[in-house]
Amino acid sequence: MADDPMTRSMTRTFDAPPSSSAVRYLVPSVRDIVFIFLFWSILAGPLSNRPLADADIGWHMRTGELILATHSLPRTDPFSSTMQGQPWFAWEWLYDIVLGVLHQACGLNGVVWWCALLVAGIYALLFSRLLGRGAGLPLAIGLMLLAEAAGTIHLYARPHIVSWLFSLLWFITLEEWERRDRGRTRWLLWFFPVSMVLWVNLHGGWLFGVALLGIYVAAAWVESVREQDALAAIRAGRRARAMAVAWVASAAATLVNPFGWRLHAHIYRYLGDRYLMDRIDEFKSPNFHGWAERCFAAILMLTLMALASNRNKLRLSHLLVALLAVYAGFYSSRNLPVSSMLLALVAGPILWESIAALKDKAGAWGWIRRGSARISEFSERMGAQEMELRGHLWPVVSVAMAFAICLHGGWLGSRQLIHAQFNPEKVPVAAVSFLQEELPGKQASREAVFSTDAWGGYVIYRLYPERKVVVDDRHDLYGSDRIRQYLILTQAEPGWQSVLKEWKIRTAVLPAGSTLASLLRLLPQDWRVAYEDQVGVVFERR
Repeated sequence: MADDPMTRSMTRTFDAPPSSSAVRYLVPSVRDIVFIFLFWSILAGPLSNRPLADADIGWHMRTGELILATHSLPRTDPFSSTMQGQPWFAWEWLYDIVLGVLHQACGLNGVVWWCALLVAGIYALLFSRLLGRGAGLPLAIGLMLLAEAAGTIHLYARPHIVSWLFSLLWFITLEEWERRDRGRTRWLLWFFPVSMVLWVNLHGGWLFGVALLGIYVAAAWVESVREQDALAAIRAGRRARAMAVAWVASAAATLVNPFGWRLHAHIYRYLGDRYLMDRIDEFKSPNFHGWAERCFAAILMLTLMALASNRNKLRLSHLLVALLAVYAGFYSSRNLPVSSMLLALVAGPILWESIAALKDKAGAWGWIRRGSARISEFSERMGAQEMELRGHLWPVVSVAMAFAICLHGGWLGSRQLIHAQFNPEKVPVAAVSFLQEELPGKQASREAVFSTDAWGGYVIYRLYPERKVVVDDRHDLYGSDRIRQYLILTQAEPGWQSVLKEWKIRTAVLPAGSTLASLLRLLPQDWRVAYEDQVGVVFERR
Protein backbone atom coordinates (compact mmCIF):
# COMPACT_ATOMS: atom_id res chain seq x y z
CA MET A 1 0.00 0.00 0.00
CA ALA A 2 2.81 2.40 0.82
CA ASP A 3 4.30 1.82 -2.66
CA ASP A 4 1.08 2.55 -4.47
CA PRO A 5 1.72 5.35 -7.05
CA MET A 6 -1.59 7.05 -6.31
CA THR A 7 -0.85 7.12 -2.59
CA ARG A 8 2.61 8.60 -3.18
CA SER A 9 1.09 11.24 -5.46
CA MET A 10 -1.55 12.21 -2.89
CA THR A 11 1.11 12.43 -0.17
CA ARG A 12 3.29 14.73 -2.27
CA THR A 13 0.26 16.87 -3.08
CA PHE A 14 -0.68 17.20 0.61
CA ASP A 15 2.85 17.94 1.72
CA ALA A 16 3.56 20.55 -0.93
CA PRO A 17 2.50 24.12 -0.19
CA PRO A 18 -0.63 25.06 -2.14
CA SER A 19 0.26 26.88 -5.34
CA SER A 20 -3.11 27.48 -6.97
CA SER A 21 -4.76 30.82 -6.15
CA ALA A 22 -8.11 29.05 -5.85
CA VAL A 23 -6.68 26.63 -3.30
CA ARG A 24 -4.98 29.40 -1.32
CA TYR A 25 -8.19 31.39 -1.04
CA LEU A 26 -10.83 28.65 -0.82
CA VAL A 27 -9.28 25.95 1.39
CA PRO A 28 -9.76 26.84 5.09
CA SER A 29 -6.59 27.15 7.13
CA VAL A 30 -6.16 25.99 10.72
CA ARG A 31 -6.58 29.66 11.71
CA ASP A 32 -9.93 29.72 9.91
CA ILE A 33 -11.02 26.54 11.65
CA VAL A 34 -9.99 27.94 15.04
CA PHE A 35 -12.00 31.10 14.40
CA ILE A 36 -15.12 29.33 13.14
CA PHE A 37 -15.11 26.76 15.94
CA LEU A 38 -14.70 29.35 18.67
CA PHE A 39 -17.18 31.75 17.05
CA TRP A 40 -19.98 29.18 16.94
CA SER A 41 -19.06 27.78 20.36
CA ILE A 42 -19.77 31.20 21.86
CA LEU A 43 -22.75 32.01 19.66
CA ALA A 44 -24.67 28.75 19.85
CA GLY A 45 -22.43 26.09 21.39
CA PRO A 46 -21.01 25.06 24.75
CA LEU A 47 -19.78 28.60 25.57
CA SER A 48 -23.06 30.33 24.68
CA ASN A 49 -23.95 30.69 28.36
CA ARG A 50 -20.91 32.90 29.02
CA PRO A 51 -21.50 36.24 27.22
CA LEU A 52 -24.65 37.08 29.21
CA ALA A 53 -23.54 35.46 32.46
CA ASP A 54 -22.77 38.93 33.89
CA ALA A 55 -25.93 41.05 34.18
CA ASP A 56 -23.76 44.17 33.96
CA ILE A 57 -24.32 44.04 30.20
CA GLY A 58 -27.93 45.12 30.78
CA TRP A 59 -27.20 48.74 31.63
CA HIS A 60 -24.61 48.93 28.83
CA MET A 61 -27.31 48.09 26.29
CA ARG A 62 -29.75 50.59 27.76
CA THR A 63 -27.06 53.28 27.84
CA GLY A 64 -26.36 52.74 24.15
CA GLU A 65 -30.06 52.94 23.31
CA LEU A 66 -30.40 56.09 25.42
CA ILE A 67 -27.55 57.73 23.51
CA LEU A 68 -29.11 56.74 20.19
CA ALA A 69 -32.50 58.12 21.25
CA THR A 70 -31.23 61.45 22.64
CA HIS A 71 -28.19 61.92 20.36
CA SER A 72 -26.18 62.94 23.43
CA LEU A 73 -24.19 61.34 26.21
CA PRO A 74 -25.78 61.06 29.66
CA ARG A 75 -23.91 63.32 32.06
CA THR A 76 -25.92 62.38 35.13
CA ASP A 77 -27.17 59.02 36.32
CA PRO A 78 -30.45 58.05 34.60
CA PHE A 79 -30.92 54.58 36.09
CA SER A 80 -30.92 54.74 39.91
CA SER A 81 -33.01 56.45 42.57
CA THR A 82 -30.14 56.89 45.01
CA MET A 83 -27.81 58.68 42.55
CA GLN A 84 -30.39 60.37 40.33
CA GLY A 85 -29.01 63.66 39.03
CA GLN A 86 -25.48 62.93 40.25
CA PRO A 87 -22.56 63.20 37.77
CA TRP A 88 -21.91 59.96 35.91
CA PHE A 89 -18.98 59.07 33.65
CA ALA A 90 -20.26 56.78 30.91
CA TRP A 91 -16.70 56.31 29.71
CA GLU A 92 -17.50 53.19 27.64
CA TRP A 93 -20.06 55.11 25.60
CA LEU A 94 -18.72 54.05 22.19
CA TYR A 95 -19.01 50.35 22.99
CA ASP A 96 -22.46 50.99 24.45
CA ILE A 97 -23.58 52.54 21.17
CA VAL A 98 -22.48 49.40 19.30
CA LEU A 99 -24.49 47.28 21.74
CA GLY A 100 -27.48 49.60 21.40
CA VAL A 101 -27.48 49.32 17.59
CA LEU A 102 -27.09 45.52 17.67
CA HIS A 103 -29.73 45.07 20.36
CA GLN A 104 -32.26 47.16 18.46
CA ALA A 105 -31.54 45.20 15.27
CA CYS A 106 -31.18 41.65 16.59
CA GLY A 107 -32.00 41.64 20.30
CA LEU A 108 -29.71 39.69 22.61
CA ASN A 109 -28.64 37.51 19.69
CA GLY A 110 -26.88 40.52 18.16
CA VAL A 111 -25.06 41.28 21.40
CA VAL A 112 -23.77 37.71 21.69
CA TRP A 113 -22.85 37.72 17.96
CA TRP A 114 -20.66 40.78 18.60
CA CYS A 115 -19.00 39.11 21.59
CA ALA A 116 -18.39 35.91 19.61
CA LEU A 117 -16.89 37.89 16.72
CA LEU A 118 -14.48 39.78 18.97
CA VAL A 119 -13.38 36.83 21.10
CA ALA A 120 -12.96 34.44 18.15
CA GLY A 121 -10.99 37.08 16.28
CA ILE A 122 -8.75 37.71 19.28
CA TYR A 123 -7.77 34.07 19.79
CA ALA A 124 -7.42 33.40 16.07
CA LEU A 125 -5.07 36.38 15.91
CA LEU A 126 -3.17 35.04 18.93
CA PHE A 127 -2.77 31.68 17.21
CA SER A 128 -1.65 33.34 13.97
CA ARG A 129 0.97 35.43 15.77
CA LEU A 130 2.29 32.43 17.67
CA LEU A 131 2.90 30.76 14.30
CA GLY A 132 4.37 33.93 12.82
CA ARG A 133 6.76 34.37 15.76
CA GLY A 134 8.18 30.89 15.33
CA ALA A 135 6.14 28.72 17.68
CA GLY A 136 5.51 25.37 16.00
CA LEU A 137 1.98 24.40 15.05
CA PRO A 138 1.41 21.86 17.89
CA LEU A 139 2.74 24.24 20.55
CA ALA A 140 0.82 27.20 19.08
CA ILE A 141 -2.43 25.24 19.29
CA GLY A 142 -1.69 24.15 22.86
CA LEU A 143 -0.82 27.65 24.08
CA MET A 144 -3.82 29.16 22.33
CA LEU A 145 -6.15 26.64 23.99
CA LEU A 146 -4.63 27.33 27.40
CA ALA A 147 -5.00 31.09 26.91
CA GLU A 148 -8.57 30.63 25.70
CA ALA A 149 -9.42 28.53 28.75
CA ALA A 150 -7.89 31.18 31.04
CA GLY A 151 -9.99 33.81 29.26
CA THR A 152 -13.27 32.09 30.11
CA ILE A 153 -13.01 33.54 33.62
CA HIS A 154 -14.12 36.89 32.16
CA LEU A 155 -15.73 35.87 28.88
CA TYR A 156 -18.63 38.32 29.00
CA ALA A 157 -20.07 40.59 26.32
CA ARG A 158 -18.88 43.63 28.29
CA PRO A 159 -16.53 46.35 26.96
CA HIS A 160 -13.41 44.81 28.52
CA ILE A 161 -13.04 42.34 25.63
CA VAL A 162 -12.09 45.33 23.46
CA SER A 163 -9.09 45.85 25.76
CA TRP A 164 -8.09 42.23 25.11
CA LEU A 165 -7.98 43.06 21.40
CA PHE A 166 -6.12 46.36 21.76
CA SER A 167 -3.56 44.90 24.17
CA LEU A 168 -2.84 42.11 21.69
CA LEU A 169 -2.63 44.52 18.75
CA TRP A 170 -0.32 46.87 20.63
CA PHE A 171 2.05 44.04 21.58
CA ILE A 172 2.11 42.76 17.99
CA THR A 173 2.81 46.25 16.65
CA LEU A 174 5.55 46.91 19.19
CA GLU A 175 7.19 43.63 18.25
CA GLU A 176 7.00 44.65 14.60
CA TRP A 177 8.61 47.98 15.47
CA GLU A 178 11.55 46.26 17.18
CA ARG A 179 11.95 43.83 14.29
CA ARG A 180 11.81 46.52 11.58
CA ASP A 181 14.55 48.63 13.09
CA ARG A 182 15.95 49.48 9.67
CA GLY A 183 12.66 49.68 7.79
CA ARG A 184 10.01 52.33 7.44
CA THR A 185 8.25 52.84 10.74
CA ARG A 186 6.26 56.04 10.21
CA TRP A 187 2.91 54.21 10.22
CA LEU A 188 3.93 52.46 13.44
CA LEU A 189 4.47 55.84 15.06
CA TRP A 190 0.91 56.94 14.30
CA PHE A 191 -0.77 53.62 15.02
CA PHE A 192 -0.66 54.12 18.78
CA PRO A 193 -2.23 57.58 19.22
CA VAL A 194 -4.85 56.91 16.54
CA SER A 195 -5.90 53.60 18.09
CA MET A 196 -5.78 55.18 21.55
CA VAL A 197 -8.52 57.63 20.54
CA LEU A 198 -10.75 54.60 19.98
CA TRP A 199 -9.55 52.67 23.01
CA VAL A 200 -10.12 55.47 25.53
CA ASN A 201 -13.76 55.76 24.42
CA LEU A 202 -14.38 52.02 24.45
CA HIS A 203 -12.94 50.83 27.77
CA GLY A 204 -10.74 51.92 30.66
CA GLY A 205 -8.15 49.24 29.91
CA TRP A 206 -6.19 51.82 27.89
CA LEU A 207 -4.06 52.25 31.02
CA PHE A 208 -2.52 48.86 30.25
CA GLY A 209 -1.61 50.05 26.75
CA VAL A 210 0.18 53.09 28.18
CA ALA A 211 2.19 50.78 30.45
CA LEU A 212 2.99 48.39 27.58
CA LEU A 213 4.29 51.13 25.33
CA GLY A 214 6.29 52.58 28.23
CA ILE A 215 8.02 49.20 28.66
CA TYR A 216 9.25 49.23 25.07
CA VAL A 217 10.46 52.82 25.41
CA ALA A 218 12.48 51.85 28.49
CA ALA A 219 13.83 48.67 26.86
CA ALA A 220 14.95 50.56 23.73
CA TRP A 221 16.68 53.22 25.84
CA VAL A 222 18.53 50.60 27.92
CA GLU A 223 19.55 48.83 24.71
CA SER A 224 20.95 52.06 23.28
CA VAL A 225 23.07 52.53 26.40
CA ARG A 226 24.31 48.96 26.78
CA GLU A 227 24.75 47.99 23.13
CA GLN A 228 28.44 47.51 22.22
CA ASP A 229 27.95 47.89 18.49
CA ALA A 230 27.86 51.60 17.62
CA LEU A 231 25.39 51.29 14.74
CA ALA A 232 23.07 49.09 16.76
CA ALA A 233 23.23 51.58 19.61
CA ILE A 234 22.31 54.42 17.27
CA ARG A 235 19.36 52.47 15.88
CA ALA A 236 18.15 51.61 19.39
CA GLY A 237 18.45 55.26 20.41
CA ARG A 238 16.38 56.37 17.42
CA ARG A 239 13.78 53.75 18.21
CA ALA A 240 13.67 54.85 21.83
CA ARG A 241 13.08 58.47 20.82
CA ALA A 242 10.42 57.54 18.27
CA MET A 243 8.64 55.30 20.77
CA ALA A 244 8.81 58.06 23.37
CA VAL A 245 7.11 60.40 20.89
CA ALA A 246 4.45 57.75 20.30
CA TRP A 247 4.00 57.38 24.07
CA VAL A 248 3.53 61.14 24.57
CA ALA A 249 1.14 61.33 21.60
CA SER A 250 -0.83 58.35 22.94
CA ALA A 251 -1.01 59.89 26.41
CA ALA A 252 -2.30 63.11 24.84
CA ALA A 253 -4.82 61.08 22.82
CA THR A 254 -6.39 59.81 26.05
CA LEU A 255 -7.73 63.35 26.51
CA VAL A 256 -9.80 62.96 23.34
CA ASN A 257 -12.89 61.84 25.18
CA PRO A 258 -16.14 63.59 26.14
CA PHE A 259 -14.94 64.15 29.71
CA GLY A 260 -11.39 65.36 29.07
CA TRP A 261 -8.96 65.24 31.97
CA ARG A 262 -11.83 64.70 34.42
CA LEU A 263 -12.05 61.10 33.22
CA HIS A 264 -8.44 60.53 34.34
CA ALA A 265 -9.16 61.99 37.76
CA HIS A 266 -12.28 59.88 38.08
CA ILE A 267 -10.48 56.64 37.15
CA TYR A 268 -7.65 57.50 39.54
CA ARG A 269 -10.11 57.99 42.42
CA TYR A 270 -11.93 54.79 41.52
CA LEU A 271 -8.88 52.52 41.19
CA GLY A 272 -7.28 54.19 44.20
CA ASP A 273 -10.25 53.44 46.47
CA ARG A 274 -8.93 50.55 48.52
CA TYR A 275 -12.33 49.82 50.06
CA LEU A 276 -13.82 49.13 46.65
CA MET A 277 -10.79 47.32 45.22
CA ASP A 278 -10.75 44.93 48.19
CA ARG A 279 -14.45 44.07 47.85
CA ILE A 280 -15.25 43.93 44.14
CA ASP A 281 -14.82 40.29 43.13
CA GLU A 282 -13.27 40.83 39.70
CA PHE A 283 -10.59 43.11 41.15
CA LYS A 284 -9.52 40.52 43.72
CA SER A 285 -6.54 38.23 43.18
CA PRO A 286 -7.36 34.93 41.43
CA ASN A 287 -8.37 31.82 43.33
CA PHE A 288 -6.35 29.01 41.77
CA HIS A 289 -8.98 26.38 42.54
CA GLY A 290 -10.77 27.22 39.27
CA TRP A 291 -9.93 25.83 35.83
CA ALA A 292 -9.30 29.22 34.27
CA GLU A 293 -6.80 30.09 36.99
CA ARG A 294 -5.11 26.69 36.63
CA CYS A 295 -4.67 27.27 32.89
CA PHE A 296 -3.05 30.62 33.65
CA ALA A 297 -0.76 28.86 36.13
CA ALA A 298 0.17 26.32 33.42
CA ILE A 299 1.09 29.14 31.01
CA LEU A 300 3.09 30.80 33.78
CA MET A 301 5.05 27.60 34.45
CA LEU A 302 5.78 27.18 30.74
CA THR A 303 6.98 30.78 30.64
CA LEU A 304 9.32 30.22 33.57
CA MET A 305 10.71 27.11 31.84
CA ALA A 306 11.26 29.11 28.66
CA LEU A 307 12.99 31.98 30.45
CA ALA A 308 15.22 29.59 32.41
CA SER A 309 16.29 27.63 29.33
CA ASN A 310 17.11 30.66 27.15
CA ARG A 311 17.88 33.45 29.58
CA ASN A 312 20.92 34.55 27.57
CA LYS A 313 18.85 35.17 24.43
CA LEU A 314 15.93 36.86 26.17
CA ARG A 315 15.24 40.42 25.11
CA LEU A 316 14.73 42.99 27.86
CA SER A 317 11.38 44.04 26.40
CA HIS A 318 10.10 40.46 26.65
CA LEU A 319 11.29 40.13 30.23
CA LEU A 320 9.54 43.37 31.21
CA VAL A 321 6.34 42.36 29.39
CA ALA A 322 6.38 39.01 31.20
CA LEU A 323 6.82 40.76 34.55
CA LEU A 324 3.94 43.14 33.76
CA ALA A 325 1.71 40.23 32.72
CA VAL A 326 2.53 38.21 35.85
CA TYR A 327 1.93 41.20 38.14
CA ALA A 328 -1.36 42.07 36.44
CA GLY A 329 -2.54 38.45 36.56
CA PHE A 330 -1.79 38.01 40.25
CA TYR A 331 -3.19 41.43 41.14
CA SER A 332 -6.65 40.90 39.66
CA SER A 333 -8.48 37.93 38.17
CA ARG A 334 -9.98 40.15 35.46
CA ASN A 335 -6.47 40.55 34.01
CA LEU A 336 -5.91 36.81 33.46
CA PRO A 337 -7.02 36.78 29.78
CA VAL A 338 -4.59 39.51 28.68
CA SER A 339 -1.80 38.22 30.91
CA SER A 340 -2.19 34.70 29.50
CA MET A 341 -2.00 35.90 25.90
CA LEU A 342 1.10 38.02 26.48
CA LEU A 343 2.89 35.24 28.36
CA ALA A 344 2.04 32.77 25.59
CA LEU A 345 3.47 35.11 22.95
CA VAL A 346 6.67 35.61 24.94
CA ALA A 347 7.18 31.95 25.83
CA GLY A 348 5.95 30.23 22.64
CA PRO A 349 8.91 30.88 20.29
CA ILE A 350 11.47 30.22 23.03
CA LEU A 351 9.85 26.92 24.02
CA TRP A 352 9.64 25.74 20.43
CA GLU A 353 13.29 26.57 19.85
CA SER A 354 14.17 24.38 22.85
CA ILE A 355 11.98 21.53 21.58
CA ALA A 356 13.45 21.72 18.07
CA ALA A 357 17.00 21.80 19.45
CA LEU A 358 16.54 18.39 21.10
CA LYS A 359 17.03 16.60 17.77
CA ASP A 360 20.66 17.77 17.72
CA LYS A 361 21.35 17.41 21.45
CA ALA A 362 24.11 14.85 21.88
CA GLY A 363 23.24 13.82 25.41
CA ALA A 364 19.53 13.28 24.75
CA TRP A 365 18.02 9.79 24.47
CA GLY A 366 17.58 8.51 20.94
CA TRP A 367 13.78 8.37 21.07
CA ILE A 368 13.72 12.01 22.23
CA ARG A 369 15.92 13.12 19.34
CA ARG A 370 13.86 11.16 16.84
CA GLY A 371 10.60 12.47 18.26
CA SER A 372 11.87 16.04 18.19
CA ALA A 373 13.00 15.67 14.59
CA ARG A 374 9.63 14.28 13.49
CA ILE A 375 7.65 16.93 15.32
CA SER A 376 9.85 19.70 13.94
CA GLU A 377 9.60 18.35 10.40
CA PHE A 378 5.82 17.99 10.64
CA SER A 379 5.41 21.47 12.12
CA GLU A 380 7.64 23.08 9.53
CA ARG A 381 5.77 21.40 6.69
CA MET A 382 2.33 22.21 8.05
CA GLY A 383 3.36 25.73 9.07
CA ALA A 384 4.51 26.53 5.54
CA GLN A 385 1.23 25.21 4.16
CA GLU A 386 -0.75 27.12 6.78
CA MET A 387 0.82 30.45 5.87
CA GLU A 388 0.04 29.86 2.18
CA LEU A 389 -3.69 29.67 2.94
CA ARG A 390 -4.64 33.30 3.32
CA GLY A 391 -8.11 33.80 1.87
CA HIS A 392 -10.09 33.54 5.12
CA LEU A 393 -13.26 33.22 3.05
CA TRP A 394 -15.04 30.80 5.34
CA PRO A 395 -14.79 32.90 8.52
CA VAL A 396 -16.28 35.85 6.61
CA VAL A 397 -19.09 33.69 5.26
CA SER A 398 -19.70 32.21 8.70
CA VAL A 399 -19.92 35.61 10.40
CA ALA A 400 -22.18 37.06 7.70
CA MET A 401 -24.47 34.02 7.78
CA ALA A 402 -24.70 34.18 11.57
CA PHE A 403 -25.62 37.86 11.46
CA ALA A 404 -28.33 37.17 8.90
CA ILE A 405 -29.71 34.46 11.18
CA CYS A 406 -29.64 36.91 14.12
CA LEU A 407 -31.62 39.44 12.06
CA HIS A 408 -34.32 36.78 11.68
CA GLY A 409 -34.59 36.14 15.40
CA GLY A 410 -32.06 33.32 15.37
CA TRP A 411 -34.16 31.17 13.05
CA LEU A 412 -32.86 29.26 10.06
CA GLY A 413 -35.94 27.95 8.36
CA SER A 414 -38.01 26.10 10.94
CA ARG A 415 -35.16 25.69 13.41
CA GLN A 416 -33.92 28.27 15.89
CA LEU A 417 -30.12 27.99 15.85
CA ILE A 418 -29.34 31.04 17.99
CA HIS A 419 -31.29 31.84 21.12
CA ALA A 420 -29.32 34.15 23.41
CA GLN A 421 -30.91 34.85 26.78
CA PHE A 422 -30.05 35.54 30.37
CA ASN A 423 -29.85 32.31 32.33
CA PRO A 424 -33.14 32.05 34.29
CA GLU A 425 -31.35 29.86 36.84
CA LYS A 426 -28.83 32.63 37.64
CA VAL A 427 -30.78 35.89 37.27
CA PRO A 428 -34.35 36.66 38.45
CA VAL A 429 -36.05 36.41 35.05
CA ALA A 430 -39.43 35.27 36.39
CA ALA A 431 -39.34 37.61 39.40
CA VAL A 432 -38.75 40.67 37.22
CA SER A 433 -41.45 39.47 34.82
CA PHE A 434 -43.82 39.46 37.79
CA LEU A 435 -42.96 43.11 38.46
CA GLN A 436 -43.71 43.96 34.83
CA GLU A 437 -47.19 42.52 34.97
CA GLU A 438 -50.01 44.96 35.55
CA LEU A 439 -52.57 43.25 37.74
CA PRO A 440 -56.26 44.03 37.05
CA GLY A 441 -57.42 46.99 39.09
CA LYS A 442 -53.88 47.78 40.26
CA GLN A 443 -51.91 50.72 38.89
CA ALA A 444 -48.42 49.86 37.70
CA SER A 445 -45.83 50.83 40.28
CA ARG A 446 -43.03 53.23 39.42
CA GLU A 447 -41.15 52.82 42.69
CA ALA A 448 -37.45 52.00 42.59
CA VAL A 449 -36.49 48.34 42.92
CA PHE A 450 -33.77 47.22 45.29
CA SER A 451 -31.71 44.20 44.26
CA THR A 452 -28.16 42.98 44.56
CA ASP A 453 -25.48 44.88 42.68
CA ALA A 454 -24.92 41.75 40.54
CA TRP A 455 -28.58 41.78 39.46
CA GLY A 456 -28.90 45.53 39.10
CA GLY A 457 -27.88 45.59 35.45
CA TYR A 458 -30.54 43.01 34.58
CA VAL A 459 -33.23 44.96 36.46
CA ILE A 460 -32.25 48.08 34.48
CA TYR A 461 -32.41 46.09 31.24
CA ARG A 462 -35.92 44.82 31.97
CA LEU A 463 -37.58 47.72 33.82
CA TYR A 464 -35.97 50.97 32.63
CA PRO A 465 -37.38 53.61 32.10
CA GLU A 466 -40.59 52.67 33.94
CA ARG A 467 -38.74 51.84 37.17
CA LYS A 468 -35.28 52.66 38.49
CA VAL A 469 -32.94 50.58 40.60
CA VAL A 470 -31.66 51.48 44.04
CA VAL A 471 -28.16 50.19 43.36
CA ASP A 472 -26.31 48.27 40.64
CA ASP A 473 -22.71 47.34 39.86
CA ARG A 474 -21.50 50.75 38.64
CA HIS A 475 -19.33 50.95 41.72
CA ASP A 476 -17.38 53.96 40.46
CA LEU A 477 -20.67 55.91 40.43
CA TYR A 478 -21.83 54.94 43.91
CA GLY A 479 -18.48 55.25 45.63
CA SER A 480 -17.26 53.54 48.77
CA ASP A 481 -19.75 55.27 51.11
CA ARG A 482 -22.86 53.93 49.37
CA ILE A 483 -21.30 50.54 48.70
CA ARG A 484 -20.50 50.35 52.42
CA GLN A 485 -24.18 51.01 53.16
CA TYR A 486 -25.17 48.42 50.58
CA LEU A 487 -22.98 45.77 52.23
CA ILE A 488 -24.34 46.65 55.66
CA LEU A 489 -27.84 46.06 54.30
CA THR A 490 -27.21 42.85 52.34
CA GLN A 491 -25.03 41.30 55.02
CA ALA A 492 -27.44 42.33 57.80
CA GLU A 493 -24.78 44.15 59.77
CA PRO A 494 -25.77 46.52 62.60
CA GLY A 495 -27.73 49.43 61.12
CA TRP A 496 -29.20 47.53 58.20
CA GLN A 497 -32.76 48.66 58.99
CA SER A 498 -31.60 52.28 58.98
CA VAL A 499 -30.34 51.82 55.44
CA LEU A 500 -33.74 50.39 54.44
CA LYS A 501 -35.42 53.54 55.74
CA GLU A 502 -32.84 55.98 54.37
CA TRP A 503 -33.06 54.55 50.85
CA LYS A 504 -36.89 54.36 51.08
CA ILE A 505 -36.96 50.81 49.80
CA ARG A 506 -40.48 49.48 49.21
CA THR A 507 -39.81 46.78 46.60
CA ALA A 508 -36.93 44.30 46.71
CA VAL A 509 -35.87 41.44 44.43
CA LEU A 510 -33.48 39.26 46.42
CA PRO A 511 -31.78 35.90 45.90
CA ALA A 512 -33.73 33.07 47.46
CA GLY A 513 -32.00 32.03 50.66
CA SER A 514 -29.98 35.24 51.00
CA THR A 515 -29.41 36.75 54.43
CA LEU A 516 -31.58 39.81 53.79
CA ALA A 517 -34.41 37.70 52.33
CA SER A 518 -34.40 35.53 55.46
CA LEU A 519 -34.57 38.61 57.70
CA LEU A 520 -37.44 40.20 55.79
CA ARG A 521 -39.40 36.97 56.15
CA LEU A 522 -39.17 37.49 59.92
CA LEU A 523 -40.94 40.84 59.58
CA PRO A 524 -44.35 39.85 58.12
CA GLN A 525 -45.96 42.91 59.67
CA ASP A 526 -43.76 45.13 57.46
CA TRP A 527 -42.98 43.00 54.40
CA ARG A 528 -44.95 40.51 52.33
CA VAL A 529 -43.71 37.98 49.79
CA ALA A 530 -45.36 38.97 46.51
CA TYR A 531 -43.59 36.38 44.37
CA GLU A 532 -41.13 33.57 44.98
CA ASP A 533 -39.28 30.89 43.05
CA GLN A 534 -36.01 28.99 43.44
CA VAL A 535 -33.96 31.92 42.13
CA GLY A 536 -35.48 35.13 43.48
CA VAL A 537 -38.02 36.50 45.91
CA VAL A 538 -40.03 39.70 45.45
CA PHE A 539 -40.75 41.56 48.69
CA GLU A 540 -43.15 44.48 48.95
CA ARG A 541 -43.53 46.76 51.94
CA ARG A 542 -47.02 46.69 53.44
